[in-house]
Amino acid sequence: MKAKQTLRTFLLLTFAEGVLTLILLLTIPGDPKNAWILGLSRFRVLMLAAGMFVVGTTGLFVRRTVNDRTRLTHLQEKVSSALSWDGHVTTTLTLALAGLIAGSYFFYITFTSTDQFLLGFFRRLTPWVFWVTAICAQTLVLLIQALRQGSRSYFRAHWLALFTLLVVLITGVAIHTSLWELRPEDWDVRHIFNQDNKFELTQQDIFAVYTEGDRLSRGINPYARVLEQGGDMRWNLTFPAYLPVMYSLSALIEGIGVTDFLDYLSVLRWFYLAANLGIAYLLFYVPYHRYNALLFGAFSALFWLMNRWVVHITMIYHFDFLALLPFLISLALWPRHRRLSLLLFGLSLAVKHMAIFMAPVYLVWIARTTEKPSLRRLVEGALWMGAVPLLVALPFMVWNLEGFFKSLLISLTRVAESHFGVPDFATVFTLSGASAKLPMFGLFLLIYGLAWRSRLRPFAAGLFVMAVFLDYNAVLFRQYMVWIVPLIPLAAAGTLAPLIARQTPDQPPREENNAL
Repeated sequence: MKAKQTLRTFLLLTFAEGVLTLILLLTIPGDPKNAWILGLSRFRVLMLAAGMFVVGTTGLFVRRTVNDRTRLTHLQEKVSSALSWDGHVTTTLTLALAGLIAGSYFFYITFTSTDQFLLGFFRRLTPWVFWVTAICAQTLVLLIQALRQGSRSYFRAHWLALFTLLVVLITGVAIHTSLWELRPEDWDVRHIFNQDNKFELTQQDIFAVYTEGDRLSRGINPYARVLEQGGDMRWNLTFPAYLPVMYSLSALIEGIGVTDFLDYLSVLRWFYLAANLGIAYLLFYVPYHRYNALLFGAFSALFWLMNRWVVHITMIYHFDFLALLPFLISLALWPRHRRLSLLLFGLSLAVKHMAIFMAPVYLVWIARTTEKPSLRRLVEGALWMGAVPLLVALPFMVWNLEGFFKSLLISLTRVAESHFGVPDFATVFTLSGASAKLPMFGLFLLIYGLAWRSRLRPFAAGLFVMAVFLDYNAVLFRQYMVWIVPLIPLAAAGTLAPLIARQTPDQPPREENNAL
């Protein structure tokens, strides 16, 4: 009964804080220059509508749960079941603590800064940050109370891992925040690496994304430009070649008043930092909580955080991290949580479709779940996989179907390019057309065959697919290299589990088959 009361209090406090958040949103003074209705700008009206929807939905859920003993008992059982495994406890503890620290830091900056831009921008977000921070604090309290009887055994078993994880994540924060203000002349003292202004931010993809976001915020379709400029499918003249998630995010950021490019980057880099730390956590989590390999987990996370490709991509603000994190989580969740895994894979494609050639592997895995392949299962899996990309792309497809598809097809039809001056197999042997793609797709077919024979674990499959893409695709850019970095230790952890695992009576490594 005490656990129920604790959960009931958590839910009621969450709703009460949501109502307070809505009140705070209403009290933020409007900008008369951007007034649209009732003295509020379009963005303020949208934010208030979103707040009412979220708070209303939360209130409905809380009301139905706290007044129904059966529902409350069922929810309590789910919470207890989730926290019965130490890995879930570590993840919940890490997320809640990170949210509390980040929220507290946000409020510290908001109340101590004299920068008028930050004050105006942060003030609009203060109610939402308050709600998230309060939920994180409550979650920590609830978690401690839920583990009261077994907390000593949990912390006794994992104190060293928690301390190591804390050190690793703090190291990641220190490294990546220091890179934000580091200029090439600060470290490239011999002028070797920054030849031809390779670090110039206005020459990077993120500037093109920023530009398309600005066009979108003014009602201009970013995918129409490929038709306006002749529709040449061999050269990418900074045409928008991605699905519209990043363009829409940029339009949203610029819509709330962040119109300067450097200010825009100062917002995005917090998203990048969160994604980087998320990947580092996953690289620590998989070896430790699946195979009880603490040292290998620490190595994997540090291997990611200090890798040359990660450092470089952080400095030039490519957004690959935002697509890579859901891809890795998708692989980690397969096959125990298939629908969520497929949705996250689709989210990765929606941000950047680098991992598109993994899609057949997922379909093969779905087909192999039963002795007799089921067309219904394949269609259902494809729909879960494509739900997010289709949802975000549909408005733009309706807006300009031809421009949308031609912009995306540039990735397949563009001429061979490389940041390293290293040609691919097809270029050296002057292959063109369909024959130029045969080496890459031939190797993909072999990977799909291995997956069909159940010889590939998820991380190994991801490693093979991305390695083939990097080594045989006609285009090879610096940002592509970051996709293979985390897959190396993750695939190795599963393959070398018997060697790296430290077996103990209370936590043996999870048994797996003999697949790669």
